[in-house]
Amino acid sequence: MKWKVGLLTLGLLIGLSPLAPIPQQGSLPVGQPLPSARAATVDETSYSGTIGSGETSIPWTLNNGTLTLKGGTLRKFSGRWLTLPNGQVLTDLVEDNQDNLSRTDFQDKVTKIAVTGKINVGVNAAYLFAGFTNVTDYSGLANLDLTNLDSTNIVGGSGFMGMFTGNSALTTFTAPSFAASNTHSIANMFQNDTSLVYLDLSKMQTDNVANLSGLTLGCKALQVLNLGNFSSPDTLAANYTNYIEPSAQLNCLTVSPTLILKDSGLYNLTSSNSMVTNRWQEVGNGKVSFNLNQQPPFAGYDDFLQNYQVYDPQGPVLGDSDITVNDSTQQLLSLYDGEDHGITGNQTYVREPQPGMAIKEPEVPTPTPTPSTPTENDTADFQQFYLSATQKIGLYSHKNFSAANRLAWFAKKTQMKQPTFLVTGVTTSKAGNQRYQVRDANRHSQTYGETGYVTTKADYVTASYYQNAPRTVTVINPGGINGYGSAGLSQPQVAYAQGKQLAVKKIVTHGKTPRLLLTNGKYMSGNRHFVVAGKYSVPVQVRVKTAVNRYANVNLTQRKQHYPQRAHHTFRILGWDYSQGQNTTTAGTLRYRVAGGYITANPRLVAAVK
Repeated sequence: MKWKVGLLTLGLLIGLSPLAPIPQQGSLPVGQPLPSARAATVDETSYSGTIGSGETSIPWTLNNGTLTLKGGTLRKFSGRWLTLPNGQVLTDLVEDNQDNLSRTDFQDKVTKIAVTGKINVGVNAAYLFAGFTNVTDYSGLANLDLTNLDSTNIVGGSGFMGMFTGNSALTTFTAPSFAASNTHSIANMFQNDTSLVYLDLSKMQTDNVANLSGLTLGCKALQVLNLGNFSSPDTLAANYTNYIEPSAQLNCLTVSPTLILKDSGLYNLTSSNSMVTNRWQEVGNGKVSFNLNQQPPFAGYDDFLQNYQVYDPQGPVLGDSDITVNDSTQQLLSLYDGEDHGITGNQTYVREPQPGMAIKEPEVPTPTPTPSTPTENDTADFQQFYLSATQKIGLYSHKNFSAANRLAWFAKKTQMKQPTFLVTGVTTSKAGNQRYQVRDANRHSQTYGETGYVTTKADYVTASYYQNAPRTVTVINPGGINGYGSAGLSQPQVAYAQGKQLAVKKIVTHGKTPRLLLTNGKYMSGNRHFVVAGKYSVPVQVRVKTAVNRYANVNLTQRKQHYPQRAHHTFRILGWDYSQGQNTTTAGTLRYRVAGGYITANPRLVAAVK
């Protein structure tokens, strides 16, 4: 085995490695360019083995393109530091497999990587999955145990540097929390992922991130970059350079107030086309949602809107309207330059759509869900509608529910955050229980876009739109709701803030979608995520009973100011929201929105002022 390692090392030193020698963080590698992904080899042969031995070992299998890592402890990287960019896992597989599979063999055969058991990565996660040129999907990355990352040496201090470098077939990626308690880098984490169109890092815990330079260098196809909730206290400008590939024509960027964009590499918008102008627009009260179900997403720029389900920004436009003078990007950069400009919470910016090019959210017919003894054939003529889960429910791959075919659990959540499904049919289980055939419509769930079955029991699910007119409704959406002059909801005439109580005259339908007609003559949506039947209120003011903190975000992870108990500070309540709003497996906790952010609503810590 030693002679193989010797040859591999020799090859790396003379330039066969696509990424050797190691680049400076945030710079392109000076070695040979990374090879593009070859067509994956269809191989029905099953392989298995173990990386390492004894206490530092990880069993693995490779079957039909899926590399499964079954848990264990990753051994300390045995190669030289210069060879690390060739990939820790890939290098270990080549060294330890008993089938004489080469590096190229693994690159050709592996199209998916599944981490099915807890893996302690030890002190070093740098370049962990680098070099897998045909991988298009990862699962189970939350099983990576990063608690032992060592920030005191060059290897551990690199943290996640280059972790997915050279995944040139990867098109979309949503990161888990990747929680690491020590200071670490995410520099060059996705460098040269040349097919990457969509990258969402908003769930990552970034309190201890010290460097993100070169994060997406070489990702020339990148269109959507979500860096929301970024919370690192580090303000050293050198650690925020060139983390956006300058030739990538981003059209959707989400940032947090603490992020520094000044030297990020974000390109200047110099031209417009038939779809968009050359200016950035804040999404604001509008909506933009990327279609992750399109396989693969369209990487070209001229027709990029086909990748979106909704593209309807409503916020302010940045920059001069004169097409010969473009300062839109400069205005955006100046808003995120490391100084406090009064921005609170995440903001999403997109290319301003040309008149008539916005993609509105489609209307979905919502009849009353009262099926009577449905059969399999009913699905063909079934009228689709949206359904909300009012209790904890499971999504199953088969109408005969069992633990083995359960795809996911969905937690019981407050009405404004309840999980939603598109009902496409009804059927009956073998035991005679009615089931809804559904598609998961929860964008941040692990089964988003997948189809399955849920219960029809009224104690657990209800139509997402009110079917019968309540006498009064209260606006519960944190962003409020618009009132319109017609049931088409096309021209907003008045905005109702969260907490506003409105009298309802009756239910009307537009097409087959229910609307609420108010007694004042205005129309508005009957979606339960926006309004709740009856009167609901929160305190106007609260006084702290003990020391509390004010945070920039609803999850209370970005502390802004401390209020000691002796101050007995009083807060004016502007609204309310719930933590973990997009997390379908966690219930969430009530928070109060106050000037400058959010505070706890725990009655043991704050009390209403009457």
